[in-house]
Amino acid sequence: MSARDAIFQNFWLKLFSLVLATMIWFAIFGAQTTLRPDRPTLGTVTRKFERVPITVMKSAADPRGFCVEPTTVEVTVSGPLAKVQALTPAQLEVFINLTDVNDTVGLTKKILVHVPPDIALRNVSPTEARITPVTPPPTQPPQP
Repeated sequence: MSARDAIFQNFWLKLFSLVLATMIWFAIFGAQTTLRPDRPTLGTVTRKFERVPITVMKSAADPRGFCVEPTTVEVTVSGPLAKVQALTPAQLEVFINLTDVNDTVGLTKKILVHVPPDIALRNVSPTEARITPVTPPPTQPPQP
């Protein structure tokens, strides 16, 4: 039996087996990448922003002042190269929501981050901030 006969004997069965094996490989490879969202996909980059300021969100009717510790966070994002390179710290919305807070004694709140579309938030460090109320200085009556 020659090499040519070994290749062309049952040719259609061999071709079908090769196509089926290729389809199975692509199905398994695709399932692995969709099941692991923490793994960056092709064409994505990761970028770290340091010292992004935290904004305090509170009701406009709330006269209280607050001290937030820490005042800045480190934010890590990933996404398409062009979008991540063009991203500025001002486009990252880092805030603490105090609209539902009545008592601020010993309070820690989760730091929330909103990122632009097509950008994925990877990490925020630290994840919580300590909130302490600030008492305003006593007001002096106007002098004549």
